[in-house]
Amino acid sequence: MSDLTALALDASHQVSVAELHGAICGVAACGREEFPLQELVDLIGVDLLTDEASVSRLVDASIEALFSEDLRFIPLLPDDDEPLAARLEALGQWCAAFLAGLGVGIAVSDIGELADLSEDAQEILEDFAAIADIDPESGSQSDGASLVEQAEADFVELQEFVKVGTLLISSLLIYGADDQSG
Repeated sequence: MSDLTALALDASHQVSVAELHGAICGVAACGREEFPLQELVDLIGVDLLTDEASVSRLVDASIEALFSEDLRFIPLLPDDDEPLAARLEALGQWCAAFLAGLGVGIAVSDIGELADLSEDAQEILEDFAAIADIDPESGSQSDGASLVEQAEADFVELQEFVKVGTLLISSLLIYGADDQSG
């Protein structure tokens, strides 16, 4: 278990790690100087979080990973030893929560509206919405070793797309906000 996963489990016993991390990354992608913690609490629900200190530690670690120069950011999902359906469901939860968090982040920033984002950003967000709607059982319907291997390879590719898409969205929002204020 990663340190970030442990922090997520400390921050909430009722919200999935993927969902909590996705929401934080969505809000953080807007690049505000100070993270709007209260808005995150309102989005997730105060009753679903353990305490402010635990949530703050998770937020700080998530932001550090998201904006690290060594590109160590990855969406928090179940380990590879978990069934593909569980990992796919978590990826969908992560994307849905990211989109919700992004909406909150944009609402409390000076970025404008989702509709004001670049065409590239809009395409990524549409893809994230499609991933959020994926049926997690669709990947586990395969029989045969080669189909299972292909489903695993497709999942890895999808996970990498979400990682790169998140980094690109963050970059576009931050530099776009700098262009508007400069």
